[in-house]
Amino acid sequence: MDKQTLGIFNPQNELVKNIPVILLNKVLLPDSENVLLKDGKVIRRKMREGDLLNAEAKVQTPDGNPIIHYHTFIKRSTGTQYLLIFTKAHIYHWNTATDALDLKFTCSADCDNWETVSYNDKIIATNGVDKVLVWDTTGLFVALDDTTNGIEYDTGKYLTKCKHLTTYENYLILGYTYENSKWYPQRMRWNDIGDETNWLTGRSASTEVGKADFIKGFGMYRGHLIVFKETSHFKYWLVASAYTFNGAFISMTVGCKCSGSIVNDNKGRLYWYASDGTIKEMSVGTISQPIQTEIIDKIYQSSVDLIKSKFIDETEEVWWSIPFGNTLNNKIVTLKEDERGNRIWGQLDLAIPAFGSYREA
Repeated sequence: MDKQTLGIFNPQNELVKNIPVILLNKVLLPDSENVLLKDGKVIRRKMREGDLLNAEAKVQTPDGNPIIHYHTFIKRSTGTQYLLIFTKAHIYHWNTATDALDLKFTCSADCDNWETVSYNDKIIATNGVDKVLVWDTTGLFVALDDTTNGIEYDTGKYLTKCKHLTTYENYLILGYTYENSKWYPQRMRWNDIGDETNWLTGRSASTEVGKADFIKGFGMYRGHLIVFKETSHFKYWLVASAYTFNGAFISMTVGCKCSGSIVNDNKGRLYWYASDGTIKEMSVGTISQPIQTEIIDKIYQSSVDLIKSKFIDETEEVWWSIPFGNTLNNKIVTLKEDERGNRIWGQLDLAIPAFGSYREA
């Protein structure tokens, strides 16, 4: 039989009429959603493992709860890698010597969200329920200022909790803070530069961001700290004056619904799930129009705080795990840029409550 040349095409593009054609949807296999083009080649996405593996045996979290956050950390002073796992009730460390999860902290009450950063060769963590925590890779997580009843930011006054945190220009920044037995939803506070133990002197200070709406999370864009609130967002930058940071509003009408949706790609572009129910990119605004009605409008609003995001290096995609018409995360929305700079949206039917990566040496 003679071989026949066929063209595979997308109906949106112009049809070459001098060769037989097959519509693109006729050549997709059942698992083609896990396949994409990269550098002119067909590659397969690396799908997740649902559990940690110990010699190919699955390892369950000791408390039986789903993992809602991961933090991978390499200690500079030793080069040792650490994997930390967070559930609504505990923090665990993956012990490579025993291939088991060691308990590092027990929450005072169940929490819905964890945020963590690496700072000064330590891990700082907050869940909005317990005191701000620190771990130096030995012993247990403890309160960041464990010698008193919290972080002393003024004489006899203490910050004990916060809902969001980040690092910027060698400062540890806390947002939506609980200070002196009162919540301050518009406040962000920072330590003296490079010293997580000093919140009382030096360059340490605080500021109120915007007006009545609450801080929802932090991002980074073009060297600026981006502070997202419920219906607005602002940029801050380092200055040489006594004020440490200057700030200005970017928008007083568009905010963020979930800190877990804030993500940068490998080109520094900043994305988030906005207060108007769209996905936005900082430099161009709304970008989710192609999937707005089919997917984004069906995000389950009572579970919107469960959204998680990550840039996937292997496939150069941004992934958002979303509660799609459900109370739990059950779908992945993917975004990739093709060779011409066009945005390509995709979706995967995967239930992923948190993103993480870890590879033993």
